[in-house]
Amino acid sequence: MRLRYGPSMRSAPPRIDDGVRRRLTSRFGAEAGPWFDELPAVLSVLAERWQVEFDSLIPRGSMSVVIRCWLTSGRPAVLKISPDRKRAKNEAAALDLWTTTHTPSVLAVDESAGALLIEAIEPGTPLAESPTYPDMEIVVELLTSLHTTGVPNPSYPPLAFRIEHLFNSGTRPYERRPELVDVVAPELYERGRQLATRLVQGVAPTALLHGDLTPNNILDGGNQRGLVAIDPAPCLGDDLAFDAVDLLLWQASDVDIITARAEQLAPAIGVDAGRLLDWCIAFAGMVALELAEAPDTARNRMEAAVTLADRAPKR
Repeated sequence: MRLRYGPSMRSAPPRIDDGVRRRLTSRFGAEAGPWFDELPAVLSVLAERWQVEFDSLIPRGSMSVVIRCWLTSGRPAVLKISPDRKRAKNEAAALDLWTTTHTPSVLAVDESAGALLIEAIEPGTPLAESPTYPDMEIVVELLTSLHTTGVPNPSYPPLAFRIEHLFNSGTRPYERRPELVDVVAPELYERGRQLATRLVQGVAPTALLHGDLTPNNILDGGNQRGLVAIDPAPCLGDDLAFDAVDLLLWQASDVDIITARAEQLAPAIGVDAGRLLDWCIAFAGMVALELAEAPDTARNRMEAAVTLADRAPKR
């Protein structure tokens, strides 16, 4: 993105730490360098336009730089900016159209900069940092509210496109650590892709899916709001089971736990338990690969995902 902004007169943006730079560079490649070079000036102009004061960096995620900030009214907010301007545009549009307290409100958008300003969620702790699994009733409320209040804008890609993207990008751990082929065999990974491809056939594009409902993208909204979904990758598909996969696999130390969760959740969200478990099987190899690459992953969690992935049909 060419710099088209003048000087700012508000507070300076926080320093972008090395971890954020590494994650976005890993995601976006060489284009991330010039983008980071221009970022301070772009952020300063956005702060002036949107009348915000910067606070601290939120050092997580691989798609965006995320910064806590304050409106002039004293209201806390979060500014996100990404090299992927199309994803930022789709995220802002989806969040703006969801009519539920289980998503944050959008306060401002700059599509040309790939930036959006959203309300801060309090206390805002990611589910991924919670030591315990949430009550199933809370999970059901989140999933059903997203499914029933979303607007299936035809500009969003179909679920099949989202699945293709996930399986293509999900092989990156093999490139970074070739030894992972001994943990999650590429043949096992591909069996998951084939199952997901079969599952998505015939899914009507008549409902909005979050598309990236991982524990990192679910925040604690306190007693009033429950779980709050952020960072959507909106796509179209009337199959709520897809959005439930990461929640069912999270922190599972054996396959029986995943199966029991699926059997409990399925009737509450109106999907078939067998289909819900099939979606988990399809993505279990990808999840196992992510767990194998991550530091300090409990071995039993990785082994549970591999065992579940091996249930995918063989050719």
